[in-house]
Amino acid sequence: MMALCILVSVVYAAMITILLVFSIEPSKNKKKIRHEQKRFSVVVAARNEASTIEACITSLLHQDYPKDCYEVIVVDDHSTDGTLEKMGVMAGIKAVSLVKETGKKAALAEGISRAKFEYIAVTDADCVVGRQWLEALDYTLNLKRADLVTGPVRVVPCDQIISAFEAMDAAIMMKVTAFGIYSQSYFLANGANMAFSKKSYQDLGGYQNHQHYASGDDVFLFAEAARRGLAIAYAAQKEAMVTTRPQTGFQSLMNQRKRWATKTRAYAGRAIWLIQATVAATQLCLLCMVILGLFYPSAWKAALLLIVVKWTVDFVALWNATGWQQNRQAMKFFLHGQVIYLYMILYSAWHALFPGQYEWKGREVK
Repeated sequence: MMALCILVSVVYAAMITILLVFSIEPSKNKKKIRHEQKRFSVVVAARNEASTIEACITSLLHQDYPKDCYEVIVVDDHSTDGTLEKMGVMAGIKAVSLVKETGKKAALAEGISRAKFEYIAVTDADCVVGRQWLEALDYTLNLKRADLVTGPVRVVPCDQIISAFEAMDAAIMMKVTAFGIYSQSYFLANGANMAFSKKSYQDLGGYQNHQHYASGDDVFLFAEAARRGLAIAYAAQKEAMVTTRPQTGFQSLMNQRKRWATKTRAYAGRAIWLIQATVAATQLCLLCMVILGLFYPSAWKAALLLIVVKWTVDFVALWNATGWQQNRQAMKFFLHGQVIYLYMILYSAWHALFPGQYEWKGREVK
């Protein structure tokens, strides 16, 4: 048992260290490049976001970017809470409502079909962007000569156990995403913060190839782009950061993780599976050692070794990741997060292997 835990500890520590060391860090000195500013159609899909849609739209309309170089298109996906009505009274946007089709992908596709500019920028209706968001996306697209770009997302506020867990998890996932793109070994993305050329979107067939999945408007598009050899980049600068709110409760968090997990088998390549399998195996090994410790006292030594190694590595990684996101206050719930994470990883792994129905914004979907 001890030998197994030593092996698992070494493999886990090595993986996290590699992800942390070789991930993308924002440059302190922004490289000056001469380029013509790209023109963006910002598309937002909204369903039942009456409490957040105004803040989202306001942040988009107040970009430090030439007004004639971007537009904002917000598409309502059959909201039942007054979201459409709030959109309708806000000046400066194109407010659109889906008629027949439903779902986020349908809403995004409708918005993109109405876009007048060459590049599409996407964020979620419960998010707020900084004033230099479009400038940061434009900078990365030009610097990297990329066809598609994704960027960091942080969770705020994070002053409670559940929200702090989300903030820490989001921070480390941004590191994982950045590492994959930087190393060109796998390609994740976050639909709350990405941009791509309209031509690339059309060449990839839009969302048609994975329309039967309710979510995954981000990872499926980027995975297909990688298979086609398109250039993908990560906007690492802090100006590219998008802020979202935490889930409203533990059940809402569980539904979110189930939704994310159900699409894993469809897009995950070998590298992503290896990372996820290593994390899940580490958590499963820890749980087994704790349970065995109830019957075999020697198992506690193995469990203690695994806990010390894992929590030390996780603390260092999360301290770095949350510091970059200016979200380090979440770290005061580090131990609580480790307990939640033990359950959440195994829960997600189960639903990745055996996907089923879940609830999302008042809908039962597969």
